Amino acid sequence: MKKILVKGLIVLLAAGLAGLILVRKMESPPGQGITTEFALQQGWGVRDAAQALEQSGLVRSRWMVLLHYRLNFQGSSLQAGNYILSDTMQVDSILAKFISGDVIPVATSWVTLPPGLRMEESLPIISESLGIPLSSLEDLSREIEYLEAMGIPCFEGYLFPETYEFADSMPPWNVIDTMVRTGFEVMDAEWDEKCEALGLSSFDAVILASIVEREAASDAERDLVAGVFLNRLRISMRLESCATVQYALGEVKEILLYSDLEIESPFNTYRNAGLPPSPICSPGTASLEAVANPDTTGGYLFFVSKGDGSGEHLFAVTAAGHASNIRSVR
Repeated sequence: MKKILVKGLIVLLAAGLAGLILVRKMESPPGQGITTEFALQQGWGVRDAAQALEQSGLVRSRWMVLLHYRLNFQGSSLQAGNYILSDTMQVDSILAKFISGDVIPVATSWVTLPPGLRMEESLPIISESLGIPLSSLEDLSREIEYLEAMGIPCFEGYLFPETYEFADSMPPWNVIDTMVRTGFEVMDAEWDEKCEALGLSSFDAVILASIVEREAASDAERDLVAGVFLNRLRISMRLESCATVQYALGEVKEILLYSDLEIESPFNTYRNAGLPPSPICSPGTASLEAVANPDTTGGYLFFVSKGDGSGEHLFAVTAAGHASNIRSVR
């Protein structure tokens, strides 16, 4: 009986030792001296990563990856990106890299879009700064399905003014999408509600903000300028914005001629009532906020530049008062 027990104990010990050796073997790195770039995809969980690691030959068994994650990293998120890994690395070292986000540095480029640029000005800047063919950006601007997917009617007015850093590998559609989404952070639900209370759709508000952007040089006056145009819209008075005429002309003229004001264009608000059919530039945050929070309390319907380099204006309620202001600055 004792001999049977001893033999059984020896068998159990041998099996346990063999199991331990097998576990140690499965835990150990393959160790072939292979270093490779490993792409951990966006949205992957630990099971996806473990399977990919096994298939790449970077670990012997996916189950060891899952076991080590459960024991040492439970609840931690894996960071997507490209990693340099070696098949000599321990499982814990690989997982630690994934969790810390120790990715391969990505080459990036910067682009700055100041407020008030027309689409035809913005696209070449984006192209030159990021090395994207201009034709690719122009093609996107005409792609109806792409515009609908982003929830905008056109690029004009929606290439939000900001300084951006983009990965050099980022495709053109993603670059434009980022710019548009950045603008939507300003044009949020609260902004929409304020504009709607003023009788403006979101698109109308962007159009008006683009006019304010081109007309007002001083942030302190943007709410007053927005107020003037809203007061005019409320009484069906033509906006008579020089900025819209410049857009119709396709150039910014320091001094507009009377003949310029007669140009046949839906953007000429000296001839046409209401807002132009689309934005005339991409407005910045200050102009967007001014339209949502206009100062209409003074009842102003007119303004003229002081002409002293300050960028400020003189405001008037009546045509007579406006004429007086014009005489005072000339």
